[in-house]
Amino acid sequence: MTKLAIVTGGTRGIGRAIVDALIADGYTVYFTYRSNPELADALERAYDGAARGFRVDGGDWNAVQAFADHVNAEAAVDVLVNNAGINDDTLLIGSPFARYWEALRINLGATMAFCHAFGDGMQARRRGAIVNVSSVAARKPKAGNGAYGASKAGIERFTKTLALEMARFGVRVNAVAPGFVRSDLFERFLASQDAAAFYRQIPMRKILEPDQVARAVLLLANGSLATTGSVVDLGNGENISG
Repeated sequence: MTKLAIVTGGTRGIGRAIVDALIADGYTVYFTYRSNPELADALERAYDGAARGFRVDGGDWNAVQAFADHVNAEAAVDVLVNNAGINDDTLLIGSPFARYWEALRINLGATMAFCHAFGDGMQARRRGAIVNVSSVAARKPKAGNGAYGASKAGIERFTKTLALEMARFGVRVNAVAPGFVRSDLFERFLASQDAAAFYRQIPMRKILEPDQVARAVLLLANGSLATTGSVVDLGNGENISG
């Protein structure tokens, strides 16, 4: 029987790569998005029924619960991947606090909300896997990155706590923490930098591709890695560089 996976933020970048990897592994994927229905429609058409998109604001608990109620009425969810997030660099002092809070609401708040909404069913069935997407920024402070880094640090602590709570019910909870990943956002960032100097700060002088992150997520999702409560660092040395 086909297994069902939920992927938040599934229309582009890492999220799209995760959707691709899960479908290639035999899953049906329900993905969420906040904007750009054209991308969602294109993804659905590309997979002809294996992927379905739902517009959900992960920072709105009621919207998340309504989505979960709809999905749970249709089928049992085997895998939840919390990928959706934002990174809006801003200094705390001198910036509207709403910008700071939004990163916590969307990144950490949505991760908790989706786990709460779908974890109950997994616990009752005594099976399932949750994979949360963190970042090396959780442990590497950078000026202007306080809200994003704090939200990702919260995700890592939350992952370990939830893993402890759900272990006796047979549900695995893990996270991946990528370094720099190629994306439209990254390319715009790099265009404003000295590219050679940027790559010199990475020990292996290169960045991750989205499919490399997706493969690690898949290993945690399908149980190929026998672990729970783990945060798997991914990258080319960003986690060990100064």
